[in-house]
Amino acid sequence: MNAAAYTVDPYNKHFEAIRAVADFELRGGPGVTFVNEVNLIQVEQLRSAAKGAKPSYTALVAKAVALALREFPYANRRVFRSPKSLWLGSRLQRFEQCDIAIATERNVPGAESLAFFDVFRSIDAMSLTTLTEALQAFAKSDVTSNAQWRTLNEVITRLPSWVSTRLIRLPYYFPQLWVRFRGAAVLISSPSKYGVDAVLAGQSYPLAVSFGVVKGRPMVSDGVLTVCPSFTLSMNFDRRVMAGAQAAKFFNRIVERLEHAQTELVEG
Repeated sequence: MNAAAYTVDPYNKHFEAIRAVADFELRGGPGVTFVNEVNLIQVEQLRSAAKGAKPSYTALVAKAVALALREFPYANRRVFRSPKSLWLGSRLQRFEQCDIAIATERNVPGAESLAFFDVFRSIDAMSLTTLTEALQAFAKSDVTSNAQWRTLNEVITRLPSWVSTRLIRLPYYFPQLWVRFRGAAVLISSPSKYGVDAVLAGQSYPLAVSFGVVKGRPMVSDGVLTVCPSFTLSMNFDRRVMAGAQAAKFFNRIVERLEHAQTELVEG
């Protein structure tokens, strides 16, 4: 074999941080995934009628999820086990606000596995316009304008990896740190702008919602076959937090809100 047939990349602290967290928090077993193809006719009508900037698809999904969380508060929980009370076993942490973490890409050379998320608070009470503007600002943010990204980046780059990875894991154990740095139960991510149809994956969050590219697909409505704008919506959930029937009710409510966006997601 040619000795030059491969190379080993240099050590990268960002890669080491995301690897350590993923190895620690992404565990198989309790995750279950639901998938549905969502008719977006009313979503597109709502976007077309918007004055000013159109609500983004991420904003619409986040709003639908937040309103469903308010309606089904049992979905807004996570399992944790505090190192201070191991003898008490695992507990459920219930979140009082409809906070959602939303992921975006971060181009860090040598750490292509890195994605960053920020927490958007009380999305159920936000207007679609405000939420869209906040998401646009978040996507363009960097270490100078985004406090959470700045803090995370400094922890990773300034501290030894064995220290930084342990600090990043702390929210897993402590409810107050989870609320501060992770938000609540839901992470939303979407690679749809790159043409991906669907994402089926577990995350470190008890609820991981994603959607694929929006395009015309054949759908049957009132017995008539037609081409409608749609995307594939998926939700991976922690089976320890809620059973399949309860998760299905929650997931279907998200779909209903999106498919009836003009009445379910309108301002006011």
